[in-house]
Amino acid sequence: MGDEAETDAERAQISVSNPTAAPNSNPITESQFLAWKRRKASEDLEEEVTSDDGSVEENCGKFDELPIRYSEKNDILVYEDSEAATFKKDLWPISRETGVTGRSAAENGLSRLPWEMGADENLEKGEKLRKSNTELVERLIPENELKRLRNVALRMVERTKVGAAGVTQALVDGIHEKWKHEEVVKLKFEGPLALNMKRTHEVLERKTGGLIIWRSGSLVVLYRGMAYKLDCVKSYGKHVEVHIRTSGPSEKLVEASPQSISVKHVSRAAAYSVSDASNYLKNVSSEEEMALHELNCLLDELGPRFIDWSGREPLPVDADLLPAVIPGYKPPFRLLPHGTRRALKDIEMTYLRRTGRTLPPHFALGRNRELQGLAMAMVNLWKKCAIAKIAIKRGVQNTSNERMAEELKMLTGGTLLSRNKDYIVFYRGNDFLPPGVSSALVEAEKNTTFRQDEEEHARLRAATTIASSVRTPKQPLVAGTLAETVAATSRWGNQPDSAEIKKMMRDTAVLRRVSLVNSLQRKLAFAKHKFNKAEKSLQKVLANQEPVDLPTDLETLTDEERFLFRKIGLSMKPYLLLGRREIFDGIIENMHLHWKYRELVKIIVDRKKFPLVKHIAVSLEAESGGVLVSVEKVTKGYVIIVYRGKNYQRPSAYRPKNLLTKRQALARSIELQRREALKQHILELEESVEKLKDEVEDMKTANENDSENLDAASDSSS
Repeated sequence: MGDEAETDAERAQISVSNPTAAPNSNPITESQFLAWKRRKASEDLEEEVTSDDGSVEENCGKFDELPIRYSEKNDILVYEDSEAATFKKDLWPISRETGVTGRSAAENGLSRLPWEMGADENLEKGEKLRKSNTELVERLIPENELKRLRNVALRMVERTKVGAAGVTQALVDGIHEKWKHEEVVKLKFEGPLALNMKRTHEVLERKTGGLIIWRSGSLVVLYRGMAYKLDCVKSYGKHVEVHIRTSGPSEKLVEASPQSISVKHVSRAAAYSVSDASNYLKNVSSEEEMALHELNCLLDELGPRFIDWSGREPLPVDADLLPAVIPGYKPPFRLLPHGTRRALKDIEMTYLRRTGRTLPPHFALGRNRELQGLAMAMVNLWKKCAIAKIAIKRGVQNTSNERMAEELKMLTGGTLLSRNKDYIVFYRGNDFLPPGVSSALVEAEKNTTFRQDEEEHARLRAATTIASSVRTPKQPLVAGTLAETVAATSRWGNQPDSAEIKKMMRDTAVLRRVSLVNSLQRKLAFAKHKFNKAEKSLQKVLANQEPVDLPTDLETLTDEERFLFRKIGLSMKPYLLLGRREIFDGIIENMHLHWKYRELVKIIVDRKKFPLVKHIAVSLEAESGGVLVSVEKVTKGYVIIVYRGKNYQRPSAYRPKNLLTKRQALARSIELQRREALKQHILELEESVEKLKDEVEDMKTANENDSENLDAASDSSS
């Protein structure tokens, strides 16, 4: 039965691989062909295994040593070692499109269609250019083990969410705790870390010591590594070390044992799995490395580091661990050097801001108030660095960079360069003094204050011991010299009485009114000058306009026609809007275009005064050649309805040449507005001047009457 099936399969292969040999054979379907191909491959595999020397066990042992993979492209079993798997040469894949085996296709030069070939080539190029995000893991971990771990991760339901705080020490401890029971941990990143997963990948591997075996979007699967040391592994390692030290002669046997080989393999995998924290410093020059070392030493002096920092080295100082309140803290003493501006210029501010962008943060802050410890650390930093950069911790609730900046500016006196939701940058200021100079100046100021206090106390003690023997004179004292006496008499000898004081106040009020009148007259003269200038500009614009007079033979309308046209015009939906430009050539053109399809044109004018609207309506009637029907008041202003006439004929040119253009009409509107405003301003100034002049005359008359009454009173008293 098996031989008959084999014979039928061979015939089918002949019919497929060589269609010309059997033209009358029945074609086979694709499903039948695939079933035959799999059956043929398994039968050939059995024949190859049993054919050579009849030693099945030897060949099976040879095959067991070879890794087997399943080719999805050709649907056959393939052994990666071509020398051991000799049966591979007979298993040529058969093309589904052409019905020809792979060997015959290669020999005859047959291939698939060109567009399909191009698609395969593009696919292969894309696969070559595409880089896996877990390339390191694929090199370190065997393929079968990696597939197993990924399958385990895909079946996992539990996953840990990582928020804006990032890869903190608590998260690392939690991952290590889970690794005691599970090989892989699934993490879901949210917030800023999800925006740069490549950077998050590096940070996670560096801090945990694990390997990321799968990454898709913001979802990550972290493997603890083949060299992850559990408690039992650590104890076993210590036991092996003790055993190696005690057994000296058997070192070679231990090294050759399979346990030692496995230990070496595990240690090598561990060396690959642990990321180097300073991996990015490989291309850094020696000078930059020395500067980084100095910065690390300086930050170590300022305070404890922020171990949950997810950025590059160096780790910033954790400002939340610094003391909140320092007894006796005062802002640093500041003194501006001679010839130095306190404020920064724009170019200096720009330079410092650009410099601050490239600097690593010195501090990491998460609270808004009680920052005296941070302020003191910033002052100590300013002794060696002009800029202090503060990073705001992510994931901390109710952080306000504005409050932080205000508090630090008050405590340090520095200059705020920039602030946002991530960083605050401070400059120490031009008035910042070095510690030696500042301490010397503070000491000098203390000495000066102490001496002044001593002198004041000595003066008070001397005043209490000295008794005054001078008697107080009964009569007022006079100046010692003649010049002093004359000066005092001229100034204080004749004191004015209440009447003279009132007169002086009235004279002062009159002088104030006169000064105000003179000021208004100057403004009036300047306004008249501007009015004349506006008149000239308006005349210059109106020089291009030549208005047309009303024709003498106007067409007349009866009352019935006028009533009917008025009713139709008010109910019309299409209309023209007359704006600030008033009448120009474009308005007349639009009127003729309306008259091309209808007899009436409806024009809406937004003006408040009816005489002005009436003047515009008459001008439209004269310029267009139509008949004015009516001018009506509506909610939007006034409506002008113009009839084209019974004998209307379209003009050769819709735009008349005697009117202004749209731009010139706008200039005319502006000049008219300026002239009207100046005219109103001049009228107001003239009224104010006349009113003040009348007040001055009245006040002068009142002063004269008061002076006459005062003279009469003085004469009567004498």
